[in-house]
Amino acid sequence: MITLNTSIPNYNNRYKNYNPSFNGGSVPKQSAFLNPFKKSFDKLTDGIAKYYYGPLMSSKVTNWLFHRNDIGRIVDHMQALGSYVISGMYMTQTLRNKDMDEDRKITLAINQGLTLVASTAIAYLVSERLVGPWNKHVSMKYAANKLETTTEKLAQNLKKHQEEIKKLYMDKHPEDADLKKFKKPNLVHYLEEGIGNFDLAKKLKGLDVLKSLLIFGSVYRFFGPVAVTPVATWLGNMITGANKKQAQQAKKTEASAQAVNDFANIARPQLAKFLGK
Repeated sequence: MITLNTSIPNYNNRYKNYNPSFNGGSVPKQSAFLNPFKKSFDKLTDGIAKYYYGPLMSSKVTNWLFHRNDIGRIVDHMQALGSYVISGMYMTQTLRNKDMDEDRKITLAINQGLTLVASTAIAYLVSERLVGPWNKHVSMKYAANKLETTTEKLAQNLKKHQEEIKKLYMDKHPEDADLKKFKKPNLVHYLEEGIGNFDLAKKLKGLDVLKSLLIFGSVYRFFGPVAVTPVATWLGNMITGANKKQAQQAKKTEASAQAVNDFANIARPQLAKFLGK
């Protein structure tokens, strides 16, 4: 329902303006038509919460992931694993396709495999190279802003925390004088163990996950198909072409051997007759 803007003259010949008001019609809470859908949706969401989300969030794996400081690297591995599973299924279905030419099947399977391997290597390389710049220009600045301090001051506090953890490690592990097993604590470790700011540490972990998703998603979905696929297709065609040449050469050799054998079978009786045997 809409009440229009009106102007009403008063006794001083001045106009008093009224703003329009909007009152939306109420949606019926009970509907014979919508109730079945509502009940089905409620059952679906309850089932997801009970049998999927609940066990997932309370599982040991989730708890272990939550407390990891290198969760971005774990997401890298998870994305790579998922891509290998999906690409493996595509390759298997391609090779099993009975409606496709044999050479075409092999070319496509090689294409998919090479694209997967190259994309994975590129994604890991980019992810590794971006760790330092990402921590410096994204995570550090974000944390400093949330802590209301400067990046320089936060960097100093992080370095001090690292030295303290290093000293504690050396006291507990004097046998590891070269610090081969020592892992330098990062900014997330400082936030959790140094100042107890678990909320900000969780947000930084989310930024690392975002970085991983952006890199691997971009490489697998955009860079790989555009840049890697043509090269993989060329290699696949070259390999199948080489195999075809080998098969043709083997067929020619077999045909030549068969011709020699046939000639020998024909000539042998004639030769024996000529020699009087």
